[in-house]
Amino acid sequence: MKWLYLLRHAKSDWSDLSLGDEDRPLSRRGKRARKIVAGHVAGWSVDLVLCSPALRARATAKPIVVSLGCPVRYEPALYGASGRELLDVVRALLDDVDTVMLVGHNPALEELTAMLCGSSPRYPTAAIATIELSTAHWGDVEPGSGMLVALITPAQVQKGPANWSVG
Repeated sequence: MKWLYLLRHAKSDWSDLSLGDEDRPLSRRGKRARKIVAGHVAGWSVDLVLCSPALRARATAKPIVVSLGCPVRYEPALYGASGRELLDVVRALLDDVDTVMLVGHNPALEELTAMLCGSSPRYPTAAIATIELSTAHWGDVEPGSGMLVALITPAQVQKGPANWSVG
């Protein structure tokens, strides 16, 4: 069985309109949210984090990777990808990893969730989804092969487990 965590980057800062989309940093709210998520995932068993090269995604992933203690790979294919393109990235993963976290962008994360699980909740910034895949090989992941186990936002983490949504 394979596990996939999908994390939407935290809230970005739009105050400097001269910056290109890929160069936008996190806002103060985004920096707080990434710390909450990093605390929430501490102790999780994740073999690899694949992260969009966009600054806001890298900044979101940084404390999370430290908290997880796993390797991170910056994957250009995650920036500007569609859900179908994210599926291709997932299918290309090597089977020596069982649990992978993608740090990316909407609408692609919602599209991938809908493809894998039949539908998708809305992904606010810094939301993290847990998807259980009914396959032993990443190359066998296909539409309908996933089950959304949970989608949790930083606000829900702060309020406690009774407020977490489960698929």
